[in-house]
Amino acid sequence: MKQRRPSFRRFHQKLFLLMLALALLPLLAVGLVNILVTSNLFTRQLEESADLILSRTAAPLDQLYQEFQTAEGLFLKDDELMLALANPQVPILRQVEVANRLSQYLSNIKYINADFRVSFLLPRNHYLSSYGLPVKNDPDRIESFSLDKRTLEHSYWLSDDKTTGEFTWIVPLGSVAAQQLHGCLLITIPYSSMSAMLEEPQQLGQSQYLIVDTRNGRLIRSPGAEENSELQARILRLPEEMSLGKPEYSFTEGDSYYSVRTIGAEWKLLGIVPRHQVLLPLYKVYQWTIGLVGILLLGMTLLSIRLARNFSRPIERLASLVVRKKSDGANLHIPPLVRADEIGVLYDGIRELLMEIRQEQVLKKEYRLRLLQYQINPHFLYNSLDTIQWKALEHKDRELTSMIEYLSGFLRGGLDQIDVVTIEQELRHLNNYIGMQQIRYKGQFAITIQIPEAFMQQEIVKISLQPLVENAIMYGMSRQAGGSHIRVEGWRVAADTFCIGVFDDGQLLDEERVQRLLSEQVPDPDSFGIRNVHERIKLYFGEPNGLRMKKLEQGKCFELLLPYVEKLS
Repeated sequence: MKQRRPSFRRFHQKLFLLMLALALLPLLAVGLVNILVTSNLFTRQLEESADLILSRTAAPLDQLYQEFQTAEGLFLKDDELMLALANPQVPILRQVEVANRLSQYLSNIKYINADFRVSFLLPRNHYLSSYGLPVKNDPDRIESFSLDKRTLEHSYWLSDDKTTGEFTWIVPLGSVAAQQLHGCLLITIPYSSMSAMLEEPQQLGQSQYLIVDTRNGRLIRSPGAEENSELQARILRLPEEMSLGKPEYSFTEGDSYYSVRTIGAEWKLLGIVPRHQVLLPLYKVYQWTIGLVGILLLGMTLLSIRLARNFSRPIERLASLVVRKKSDGANLHIPPLVRADEIGVLYDGIRELLMEIRQEQVLKKEYRLRLLQYQINPHFLYNSLDTIQWKALEHKDRELTSMIEYLSGFLRGGLDQIDVVTIEQELRHLNNYIGMQQIRYKGQFAITIQIPEAFMQQEIVKISLQPLVENAIMYGMSRQAGGSHIRVEGWRVAADTFCIGVFDDGQLLDEERVQRLLSEQVPDPDSFGIRNVHERIKLYFGEPNGLRMKKLEQGKCFELLLPYVEKLS
């Protein structure tokens, strides 16, 4: 019965949903954040722009208010002039003196503001009117002012004609203690001079109103502002409801943004911006954004289906082969995937990687067996046993015991199943070998080992130093008096690399053959030791670690490059 191919549709569905979510969630999040951020940004910029425009208009109005107060103070600070206005019966010389003083003040007013026109209203005829000065009697107007609040308060008069009319700053003159009014100081300016200051904001989409008298509904607006009695009544109530004693404040009411500035001690400047009119382009952007998100949603769905299918098919194929391999228990061959894109490259890469891993495992076993064969070389064992034999016959001393101990330790360290050891363990194994060779070749070579204590716990492939020292003894040892000298030294090469070098001053090997031995993939069966060390280091620690040879002026040096790892204390 044919085995049914396992189904992996669940993975395909999960992959499709995952890709769709990864594509759409950022899109929706960005769209939502974009709407919220742009809405808040536009609103904040709208409010900041409205406040800036209002402050720009408030500056010249505040200057105008200060000019009114300066002009008012010019007359009120002269107590003699105020007494002269209250007393219409004085000698002629005194009349001329007062008239000249008042005329001088009227001339000085032009330096304060060229548009100011000053006059006085008195309850009865006054001699100053006969000198051509703007002094008139108007008893009815004087009686309209009240002193019930025990104070002399400013009042304002605004003509009906907003084009040719005038705005008048009225200052009552009198005595609060005596409850008596002597007259009024009138400072008049053309209405157009004030309304012109409010025209520029009107062109920028902001309507501005100057509230000069909330009690009597005195309201100044630009000529282009709409006539709306209900709106004007609402505007006059805003300062009382919202100000809370603040000179500057703003608020949103309905679909409009309101911003208020205090001018001087009495006036209020109000700016009104209709938000829907200013933010209309932003609302259109929102509509386009929603439509674009809908189109992208459809496109992302179709694309996710296609991509999920392309991703899942090779994975399903690999999974199917793994299931078949587990069930059959066979060494299943994974065929290549005919595909030219990155998925095909990834599939073939995984396939080749699995084959390389299998090959490396076989290679490790092969090197382990060959190393075992090398260590149990009959020639070496026969020589060692022969040495022990003739030493035993010739002398009965401690050397026999030492050689047996060295040989036992050497064989014990070489025949265990551990592939990677510490430098300290490797040196212990090397010392067993050196001890036997020093007994055998007594006086024919000297060896020194200088490896820093910091390297003792670093890792090295087992039996890496012994073949190099053996090579130095066999091919570099001098038979003359004094023998040859061998050095084993260690030093740091880089932050992550250290080196152990084996130096000897003997004859130089065939350098070309050694270099070929270290570079070719197929080892030389007659020179197994050096090639074995080089290959095993690269196999366990990777490139660029390994063995290299350097030619010296006297002798040669084999260097082992190994990775350095910081050890925690």
